[in-house]
This record gives sequence, structure tokens and C-alpha cells, in this order.
Amino acid sequence: MTKMRVKILMLSVIAGVFAQSCKKQLDIPSRTSLDADLALRTKSGIEASLNSVYSVLKSERQYGRDMFSVPDAMADIAFANGRSSRLLGENRNQSLSNMANWTTSYGAINEINLTLAAIGGVGDATDAEKLRWEGEFKFLRALYYFDLVKNYAYIPTFTVPSQDKGGVVLTLQGFNSAAAAAEFRPSRAATADVYNQIMNDLYAAVGLLSNANKGRNYASKHAALALGSRVALYQGNWQRADSFATAAITLTGGIGTMTTTANYITGWRAADHPEGIFQVWFATLGENLGVNTSLAATHTTLASPGAVGGVRTGQGDLVPNGFLLSQLGIAGYPVLLSASAPLPALTFSSDVRNRLFEWGVNASGHYIECTKWMGKNGSANWDNTVVLRWPELYLNRAEARYHLSNEVGANADLTTIYTARIVGYTPGAPLAGQPLLDEILRQRMLEFAFEGHRFYDLKRYGLTITKSNPTVTLPANDFRLLPRIPVGEVDGNPNMVQNFGY
Repeated sequence: MTKMRVKILMLSVIAGVFAQSCKKQLDIPSRTSLDADLALRTKSGIEASLNSVYSVLKSERQYGRDMFSVPDAMADIAFANGRSSRLLGENRNQSLSNMANWTTSYGAINEINLTLAAIGGVGDATDAEKLRWEGEFKFLRALYYFDLVKNYAYIPTFTVPSQDKGGVVLTLQGFNSAAAAAEFRPSRAATADVYNQIMNDLYAAVGLLSNANKGRNYASKHAALALGSRVALYQGNWQRADSFATAAITLTGGIGTMTTTANYITGWRAADHPEGIFQVWFATLGENLGVNTSLAATHTTLASPGAVGGVRTGQGDLVPNGFLLSQLGIAGYPVLLSASAPLPALTFSSDVRNRLFEWGVNASGHYIECTKWMGKNGSANWDNTVVLRWPELYLNRAEARYHLSNEVGANADLTTIYTARIVGYTPGAPLAGQPLLDEILRQRMLEFAFEGHRFYDLKRYGLTITKSNPTVTLPANDFRLLPRIPVGEVDGNPNMVQNFGY
């Protein structure tokens, strides 16, 4: 393998991890401006490395946009309206290239590996600081690897054996020179091995970090438990998913809490969502991704809630389709109105989640848009991205309990969600069997619309993606369910196997 090709995989730190399409938000020095051997011997060097790994999550290709918007464009709940020609290929399930950017993620993992190896030799740090660093880095490595493997490989609960080429590259070794990396010719690890490593890192993070650590902007024991429940759910390890979710729900001194029907909307308007357990933190206005590719600009044209008569401030590229709107209990609309047509009043069911959807401003016509990201502190396109929220704990546990034949427990967790989201909720008859699982998945769709969950829920159950706008029928054995591994990683490396169909 040539040095240039190896660099694509493992030396993004050295070649410029932050030279991606991240615009202004990644202003922490990369390894190119720090001598790795010297910088990682000091407390300040380790902290700089930790901050830079957190900062990579802010990029457009990670949680700045793509990890939320691209999966929902590919699922059955949204359509790309062509306002700026973004996400059209993904919405037609023709292009999966933007999922969990390979180069960006492996650059961050390389930096994590280098720093973990150096922590023990830092002379000006306490043992407690070293343990906290280790816990945070291992949580972050687990998150990066999970995002890679859930995208580039089949999810363990559903595979197509004849097309399964394994997981992703798994390495715990860091490279700080092109010469060292040039000797590394990686192959794809088994998917099970990748998941096992992710869980090993999360178990370590649970033991090393305090319950809340430094709050929701950073890794914590609470965040590691929450992520562990998600990873175990994808693994199909139902008992572990139940245990991790329960531990996170009952943790004393954790982070955040469930909102109610009374404060659900205001929770989304706050700079820090009260349900957030872990979020990607955009600390300054200069870090926002702007009017083209931020989460807010991607999903809405509005400057603020209710400002339909104002000036368009975002692109509003990806909007809810009729299927999602009907499931949310919204009525009284055509999908699109011309710009000059009077806007009909929408009617809403008692589910408060639908109040985050309203008419937008669009020169080519009006669409109903999602307003989960409307700018914080009075500034547009400046929103923290909530990666782990409290409702997921109950929905993960409900799903796990269904598979464990604990339907009473699963219904109890659904009741928690209903009570928090439906005004005047009155319990009905408990569900059982397939209708119970269907309802759990439906609640996940409603709760996490435009937060990037739906595609993976369909993928991990092997469900056909069906949508009418655009017209798509994508069965679970279609090779396009998995993206292409970057060509540069395969060419020149006989050990690397490309995904099926490319």
C-alpha cells in the first residue's frame, strides 16, 4: 500500500484531520502543529488532544449535520425538496457517501489511540486526571467505532450472509509517522469483534468516569451507560440493553431528566436540552455551520418559530413527508403550497411532538418543516446536537424487554413515553406480540424524527424502505443499504474488501 493511500485511512491527524469540510468550527490545533511526542507528555497536550477529538464531532460530516440528516433522508419519513439540491441522492437511496465519514472518523480514532498510549507518561497530571482522560477517550472511541460499523457493515440483528463482507477496520494502535503507517495493511474485522471492542471501551468508561463528570458536553458514566444500551440493542443483546438502560435510568446524580407535555417544546428551545445526556457542544457562534449545512438550515427556512411571514434564513432542504405528518397527528395541509397561496391552519392531535412542525418560508412554495433546531441564544444555526436523550433509555428498554418476553415491562416503558408526550393520556389495553414491537418502533420514529434513528431501525430489522415521494422501494437485501468504502482504502491493499455491489 502506498503512503498516500495509507494516509487516507490512518494518518488524517498528521495530514490534517481538520482539513475536511468543517469550515470554521474546528479551530483547535491539529497534530500537524504539535509535535506528537512532546505535546502528549504534558497535561495541556493531553487536554488539547481531547478537545480536538470532541471537536471533530462538530463537522458537517459527523454530528454537525450528516449523522442526523442523511439517515433520515434515506429512511421513509422525509423528502428532499430540491431547494439547494442537497440530499437528493440520499433521499432517492442512490448515494450513501456521506454516512459517518470514514477518513474523519479514523483520523479521530488515530488521535485517540496515540493519546491513550501517552497518558501514563504525563508527569504533571494526577492519577485521577489520568483515569478521567482514559474514560473520556474510550467513550469517544466507542462512539466513533459504533458510528462506523453501524453504517459500513450490517447490523448484527439483520444480515444478508451472501453479501456480508464483515465489519470495519479495528485497530487500537496509533500512527504518528507516514513510515509507520505505510507498513499497516489493514483488513476488516469481524462485525462481532468490532461490537465487542466498543462494549469493552464502554465498560471501561463506566468504571473510570464519575456519574456526571463535567456535564452533558463531555463523556460521563451516564453517557457511557446510555450509549451502551443503544449498542447492545443493535447487537441484539437484549439482556445487556435492558441492564444498561435501567442503570442509566436509576443512576443517582446523572445528567438531565425527561420533559413533560408542559415543557417539551421549551426543552427544544433551550441552549442545552434538559433531556440531553451527551451532546456535541458548539461553544461559540463562530463554530456554527451556517445557512447552508447546519442542522437548522437543513431542516427549516424559519428564523424563529412562527415566523412564516418573515425572511427565509435557512435552506429547508429536508422536510417531513405525508407519512410522518399523518403519524404525528398533523392534518389540514397539502404537502406543498405555492408561495402565493394562503396558508391553511394546521390541526394537531394531542401528541405534543407534532408542535415542532410548522409551515416554513420558501420562495418555491411552502412546506411543513421541522423546527427542533432553531438557534440558541438568539443566533441562527448555532445549536448543540443532542446525541443521547432520556426517552431513548425507555424505548431501548421497552424493545429489549419485548424480546425478553417481558411484555408488562415493555408496556410500562411505553406508558412513560405516552405520559410525557400525549396531553391527557389515558392508559388503554396493553399491547402484546408483534403489535407491541410495531408500536415501540413507531414511537421511536415519532420521538427521534430528524435525529437520525429511523434508517437504522429499519436496517436492523431488515425492513423494506418504502416511500412515495420520491418513489423508492429498497428491500433489505439491496446492496445500497451499505455505503461504498472509500476507493482509496481498497486500491493497493489486498487485505481490504469492498462492500458488496461496488
